[in-house]
Amino acid sequence: MASKEELKTAIHAAFDGAVADGTSYTKVYAAEIKQKNFIVFRTTTVSNFAVGFRPGQTDLVIVPLEEKSGTVTAGTPLTITDANRAAVKKRDLQGRFVIKTTEGQSFKLSILPSVPKLLAASYQLPVDQKAEYEAFTALRDSLTTA
Repeated sequence: MASKEELKTAIHAAFDGAVADGTSYTKVYAAEIKQKNFIVFRTTTVSNFAVGFRPGQTDLVIVPLEEKSGTVTAGTPLTITDANRAAVKKRDLQGRFVIKTTEGQSFKLSILPSVPKLLAASYQLPVDQKAEYEAFTALRDSLTTA
């Protein structure tokens, strides 16, 4: 498995390649974990994202990510602006940041300052992003008080 720093660099490179002027964004890794309980078994689906933002602005760009053997590829970016942002919650019952768009898309993102390698077993990517996390919490707080 790639190191935490190599994965962080790969996540940033994938975002920069998918988003015009991507290098001007602060980027944070996020995961969305969905569980479905059935009578006999439970399924868990983990989706990985890079969330880009510019300090002092309220626009977000969410890029889905796929990781395989340390190689990170980006999906189609979604830009969320004041015009298409429907709702924002600082935390839901599981402590996730929740954002919804006017088009009906919803993201329940877990964003941690450091994702330990132990959580990598559940398909979250292990990264250290303390500075980026602090910048994101400032943006999150401004979105939830607006």
